[in-house]
Amino acid sequence: MLAAVIALVASQTTLDVTTRLSASSRRRVLCRTVSGALALGAGLWCLDLVGLLALGTQSWAETDFTILFAALAVAVLDLMGMLAVFAGSEPSTSRILAGSTAAAAGISATYWTTVAALGPARPAGGIVRPLILSLTLAFAAFTSAFWLRYRVGPKPSWTGLAGKAAAGLLGAAALLLMPLSAWQGGTLGFGSFGQGPDGGRQLLGAALGAAGFAILAITRIAVFYERRLADRTAQCARELEEVHTRLQYLATHDSLTGLPNWLLFKERLAQAVTDTGRPERAIAVAVLDLDHFSSLNHSLGHGAGDWLLSEVARRVGSVLRPGDLLARLGSDEFVVLIDSLAARVDAETVTRNILAELREPFSINGADVSVRPSIGVSVWPDDGRRVDDLLAHAEVAMALAKERGGEVQFFQRGMTDSMHERLALENDLRRGLAAGEFELSFQPVMSAKTGRIITAEALLRWRHPLRGVIGPSSFIPLAEETGLMIPLGEWVIREACRYAAAWQLDHGSQIRLAVNLSATQFRHQNLVEVIRSALAAEDLDARCLEIELTESAVMTNPEESVGVLKQLRKMGVTVAVDDFGTGYSSLSYLRRFPIDKLKIDRSFVRDLATSRTDESIVRAIISLAHSVGLQVVAEGVETEEQLRCVRALGCDHWQGYYCCEPQPAEVFGAMLHDQAGARAAVGERLARVPRAAGATLP
Repeated sequence: MLAAVIALVASQTTLDVTTRLSASSRRRVLCRTVSGALALGAGLWCLDLVGLLALGTQSWAETDFTILFAALAVAVLDLMGMLAVFAGSEPSTSRILAGSTAAAAGISATYWTTVAALGPARPAGGIVRPLILSLTLAFAAFTSAFWLRYRVGPKPSWTGLAGKAAAGLLGAAALLLMPLSAWQGGTLGFGSFGQGPDGGRQLLGAALGAAGFAILAITRIAVFYERRLADRTAQCARELEEVHTRLQYLATHDSLTGLPNWLLFKERLAQAVTDTGRPERAIAVAVLDLDHFSSLNHSLGHGAGDWLLSEVARRVGSVLRPGDLLARLGSDEFVVLIDSLAARVDAETVTRNILAELREPFSINGADVSVRPSIGVSVWPDDGRRVDDLLAHAEVAMALAKERGGEVQFFQRGMTDSMHERLALENDLRRGLAAGEFELSFQPVMSAKTGRIITAEALLRWRHPLRGVIGPSSFIPLAEETGLMIPLGEWVIREACRYAAAWQLDHGSQIRLAVNLSATQFRHQNLVEVIRSALAAEDLDARCLEIELTESAVMTNPEESVGVLKQLRKMGVTVAVDDFGTGYSSLSYLRRFPIDKLKIDRSFVRDLATSRTDESIVRAIISLAHSVGLQVVAEGVETEEQLRCVRALGCDHWQGYYCCEPQPAEVFGAMLHDQAGARAAVGERLARVPRAAGATLP
């Protein structure tokens, strides 16, 4: 019974050790093979001794202990060979047969070496027949055990558990059949343990059994916990790999659309550029931008904006060829790598397909929304051989396409010159604002009835140290794009208030100065505070300041516009709508918004003397404005005939080159001085006129 318990433990331990060796890396194979062979060899040796002690016929005086301990060495070496067969990988059928052969040979060699150490104690009938029988039985048992363990045991089911149990029993049978095939009738009774003539043999058998069992049990426990540790380590490694894969994905892909991002696109583009296996083939880079997407995002909400970007990505991807790559650069900008082009016309075909796909409206919350894409394309190697050059040139072409109202623009060599000039102008703009290179010119607004200056429009000029005087149309759009319009616009407001206060002090009468506000300034959150601060700094009456807004600026966000305009009206600031007639021109917003003046756009005044249509439009605008209590200013009056027309139509004020061009501050100040002097002279002449008693001055 003791031998059976040890045999079962030895069998399970052997199978566990071989299984762990099959899954071990090469660095751990040697250590596990040696330690496993030592433990299993010692257990097998103890098992054989326990079996032989059961015979009770040995003479310890004649036992050759050298051979006896040599049996231990034989067991260790043979089992080391068997473990080496299974080490490193999942065993094939041939390796299972080889391992079974090594196991059977090791068990037989260990057993019969131990028998040889007993001296005259030999099995009856010799050892040849028992040896062949034991080898055959052990080989068959171990072959079955290993096959069940490796082929059936790994299955995650009851079949696998049954296979493992059967493998353990067959291994134990292989170990027990060895002595049973040679000896019969041996016993190791424990009825009177430690007493009588067999007491020493009993104690020795118990000690050897306990030692073998302990060695095998410790080995089995070590293998069990080592397997648990290995499983835990493998699980942690898998989780770390999953986290690394996820982080790598997040680092190289856009979280909203799932498209490759800027980093991954540059890497793929670099690979395509350096690929030498593309004779006579070209590569195109197409940068796509959605015009006015920020306005859509603000009006529809960020959730709808995100959905729109995802839908744009889906549509663009649906028309690309299998080898092309779509990536998102950021915000509303995408880029397409069009690979393996035979000619530029192939890139044109792809971009035209993209435009056609995006031309269909997007349905958002029940409303149809249209987007206008601008696409810039650069082609390798014609437009550059470096990755950065291709991307930069595509961006330049896209910017030009946006300026021209969308569609597709291919890069041309002259485009970089304009971009470099734009960059230089931006740098000069920043420097000029800090260096005080900006100044104001003033154009009078005249009364149509009296011909006197009632208002002056402050117009911004840039006195560039190299380029001379630059008009606002050359730098205002750039200032808006770069964010410089806010500090520049604040400077204009403060400077206009300073001049108004100075002229009031010099000439003793108030002059109202009009300042143009861009849409960016008007939407800025601190506009009212800036105006209030500028008036307070000069101790200027708010009625001396007038702001001019375009219709589009007012209508961008009507609710917010009404609030701002009401605050300005409450302060006393005059509000005028500039270029009236070119935008919404709606009676509803004239009634809704707190405004004071309309300035008729110069395009209606230019042909006023010859065009009945323009005359009818101007008459309608004047009538409409007067009906709601607004004053009207005609812009762009350049001839006497135009002036007669606007007066005849009942216009309140006029402005244009017929009076004068915008004048520097010194010249306009002199004009105010002359007007003030003329008023004073008229007053003196009227004072000297004799009049009847009780008469009053008109």
